[in-house]
This record gives sequence, C-alpha cells and structure tokens, in this order.
Amino acid sequence: MLLLFCWTVPYGLRPDSTQTAGTHKSLENYVQNSASDPLRPGALGLGQSKASLLVNVFLIISYVTPMAAGIVADGYLGRYRTVLLSMILYVLGVAVLFITSIPSLLHRGAGLPGLIVAMILVSLSLGGVKASLPPMLAEQCSKIKQRIQITKKGERVIVDPDVTLQYAFDVYYWCMNIGAQSRIAATFIEKDVGFWAAYLLSLCSIVTGVLLLHVGRRILMASEPQGSVLLPAMQALWIAIRHGFRMDAARPEAVLARDGITVTWSDGLIDELKSALFACRAFTPFVIFWLCQAQMTTNTVSQAAEMETHGVPNDMLPNLNSITVIIALPLVTKFVYPFLHRRGIPTPPLRRVALGFFLEALAMGYAAGIQGWIYSSGPCYKHPRACAASMNGSLPNHVNIGYQSPVYFLEGLSEVFASPAGYEYTFTKAPKSMKSIIQALYGLTAAGGSIIALALTPTNKDPDLLGMYAGIAGAMFVAALIVMVVSYKHEGRTLEDTDSS
Repeated sequence: MLLLFCWTVPYGLRPDSTQTAGTHKSLENYVQNSASDPLRPGALGLGQSKASLLVNVFLIISYVTPMAAGIVADGYLGRYRTVLLSMILYVLGVAVLFITSIPSLLHRGAGLPGLIVAMILVSLSLGGVKASLPPMLAEQCSKIKQRIQITKKGERVIVDPDVTLQYAFDVYYWCMNIGAQSRIAATFIEKDVGFWAAYLLSLCSIVTGVLLLHVGRRILMASEPQGSVLLPAMQALWIAIRHGFRMDAARPEAVLARDGITVTWSDGLIDELKSALFACRAFTPFVIFWLCQAQMTTNTVSQAAEMETHGVPNDMLPNLNSITVIIALPLVTKFVYPFLHRRGIPTPPLRRVALGFFLEALAMGYAAGIQGWIYSSGPCYKHPRACAASMNGSLPNHVNIGYQSPVYFLEGLSEVFASPAGYEYTFTKAPKSMKSIIQALYGLTAAGGSIIALALTPTNKDPDLLGMYAGIAGAMFVAALIVMVVSYKHEGRTLEDTDSS
C-alpha cells in the first residue's frame, strides 16, 4: 500500500511534479517573451521583471493558502477529501490556462486575464495539496512497528519505523521527479507547437492523477478529522505571549491558580504546541532555501536566454535538476545512508537538511560565476541581447548554455538531502491533531522565500544579476551553518549517543 501511494499519487497528482512542471516552469517564457521573439518561445511579452513578479506572486499565494487548507483538513474534511477537492480545483485552473492560450483567443487578448484566473485557481488548489498530501503519505506508515525480520537471504534485519518513514519520503520525492520529466516533452511542445499544447499535456496528466486517487480511495489509510484545535491553541498561545512567551504559563492548572479561570484545553495541548513551536523555529532557514529554488523557474531560465543555446530551448536545462534527483536519490538511499548507519553515523533530518543547504549555496555561487562570465563576454557584455551588435536580440553573448548545467546538478543534489528530510522532520515533530497545520506552516517558509524573491525583483535585470546571485549564495551558506549547529545540539553526534539520550 505504501509503495502504491508513493508511486501513483506523486507521479500523477502532486502539483510540484508533472502538472506544475508543465505550467509554472513555462510561465517565465509565456509571460516574458512575445510571440514574435526570434529566439525564445513566448506569448504575452511583458519582460523579465514582470514575468518574475507574476511567478513569485503565484508562488506566494500557493504557499500561504495551505494554512487555511490545513485547518480544514485537520478539523473538518480530513486529508483525503481535502486533497481530492483541491485537485478538482486544479483541473479547472489548468483548463482555463489551456483554453486562453489557444492562439485564436490569445490574439484577442485572453492571455493575461486567463493567466490571472488560472493562477488564482491553481494557487488555491495547491494549498490543500501541500498541507495534506505529505501527512497523508506518512499515515501509510503508521502501523509499522519495530521488529526483527528474516529476509529471503536468511539475514536478520531490524524494521525501524523511523527509517521506514525516511524511506517513504525519499520514494515520494523520487516519484515526484519522475513525473516532472514530462517537462522535457513540454519544453519542445511549447517551442515547436505552442503553449496551448504544453498546457493540454498538463491537463491530461492532472485528470489522470485525480482518477488514480479516486480509484485508490479504498486501500489508502486516511484519518478522520478530529475537530479544530485552532481556537484553543490560539488562546493558549496568547496567554503564553502575555507571560513572557512561556508555554507552561498556559497550562490549565497554572491559569486556574493565577487567574481563577478554568480553560477548555488540557496539558496535552500545551505539550503539542511546544513541540510544534520547536519545529517551526527549526525549519525557518528553509526560507533562504526556497528563495534559491525559486531561481530555477525565473532567473536561471532568463540567464540561459542570454547564452548560446544551439537550438536547445532555454527552459529545458531545469530538467537536469529532476534527472539528478532521479539518479542520485536511490543511490543515496540504497548505499550512502546504510553505509553511514553501519559505521554508527546517524543521518537525522536536520543533518541532511544542512548538507542540502551547503550544496544549494554552492549552486547559487556557481550561477553567480556564470553570470559574471556572461557579462565579460561579447557581443553585448553587461547588456545581453540589448545592443546593436546583437542584431535586434537574435545574437546572445558568446557563452555556451552547457556551462550552466552544474547549477542544476548541484540543485538536484541539494534537494536529495534537504527536501525529503524537511517533510520528514515536519511530520515527526508535529502533534497528531495538527499535522496538516504544521505542514502548512512549513510551506510558509516557501512563501517567505518567494516574498524575498519579490523584493529582489528590481535586481532581476542586467547588469544587477551578478550581485543578486552572490548575495543569496552567501545567505544560503549562513543558513546551512545555523542548521548544522542546531542539528548537533538537538540530534546527537552518533547513533550510540542518540540511543542513550
């Protein structure tokens, strides 16, 4: 059941994979370039700054809405129903985008209004999926208990629930990247046929995913809603804030002794809130990680447009990111982690997150180096495709697009370690009654990254891009150091230390 869920749901349904790969990763070209661009596919022709602005606004909304969706999932509908309804809304959004990108309607001015409506529908639907799908996956592991099992080879192995959960999220993330490979086809389709055909591919994919989810409803474990804990949680948090940010001040016995008031919550809620708050503090550095990740759908695509592509679409290279994940994640899961465990070296979530952050910093530093190389090359130097020598923008600077590839290899490796670990850490630290809500709060870190990206929009132009890349690379390195320190403080140094603590 677990493997079926990990394969069918992320592959056919997760909006971070097939569908979004065929939609928001192409939005940069769709919005930035005009239909008459001699080198790049396009439609609306609004320029790079406005394209980055629209994409970042879309991402911000899609990471803010999970809060409301998490409350609905935990307290009222349950996770399965929330995901299903969200995906139906997603179908409507992609359908609007497909219809309004048909050339006849595009020429009549339907492109921008249709894009805005589609962005609203899709971003709202993402809220329900992002808040509920990862906890729903983890529920499939809930009945696994630690035990000794004899393999077919006669080996005695320990079945560990924590390792199983780590494996589940690794498989889940791997399947998402398998689905994202449809982006390769979509890239050529938008270039050679049109954006409408690429969005039709996305629409077919999401409809298939919804059908798979519906068919599998009888074998999936899905917890029922337990009633909303939001109101008592907010009341307890307010009392804690008023008394020096001490959660123990909100315990029922403390409130009764101090104020003579009997509250409706128990000590258990206070303990759950303390665990949730610790989790929230620990994943705050993900804001910078998502800021860097946002560059893959915006500025690095535009950077490739300033280079010699030799017929390769400028938005195709981001597929190297997913290919890296597909190849590296099974190798890391099958060989690297077991090798470390056999030598008493633990791989707790925050340790893996820190390693992923260091790789992300290296990726952004490399992107800065590529941007500097572009600016030092002719014919237009610091103003690519914007000088007379570029022959009306048809001649980019003399840097081969292949040199941009390591950015996506490093990005992919960073995701292998950081992203599944982020999901795992969020689930394990979240209270049972607040799984979707805490997952939504984790999603808010991505919104924070997009907000910072939005603030950096004025730098998304030549010749300011070099400083922008260098700045976020430095910030990512600092965030990696912070997470590493927190990891060694709270997750132990060796497996023996962890077991004895």
